[in-house]
Amino acid sequence: MSTRTHIGSFEYPRESRWTVTEGTHDNRLIYVRVNVSAAHLARDPRYRTRVGIAVPLKAPTPAGLSTTSESGQLEALEDALCFSLEAAQTSLHVLTITTAGMREFVFYTRSASEAQAAITALQEQISSHVLQSYVEDDPQWEVYANFA
Repeated sequence: MSTRTHIGSFEYPRESRWTVTEGTHDNRLIYVRVNVSAAHLARDPRYRTRVGIAVPLKAPTPAGLSTTSESGQLEALEDALCFSLEAAQTSLHVLTITTAGMREFVFYTRSASEAQAAITALQEQISSHVLQSYVEDDPQWEVYANFA
């Protein structure tokens, strides 16, 4: 069950429902976890900025996916990202994409500067992986819409 906090006419999901899809992209296997509860905030003008954090995998499988031994580190990294970025409902984690030796965590945020500061602080704390990030205006939630 999903609980939500009202933000004006939109609702921020406190507990999100996720679905997993798999397929191919550019002839490579791709796994995508989609926060289906995020659809309630899609295109909210306050969450118009997309934040992507790409993490190169250390030793991907021949299919470009994470190994079982690396999965625990990636889960801990995801938890740390969500804890930092979702504080005060500033950002919302909407997608996790794994393909071609990379895992990308996609958020939409109300504050690009706060999101970037949180990512920079985490990079200094995390020694298991390198974080590559970008912040981009995406008022139509195009990346989310491509996978949702």
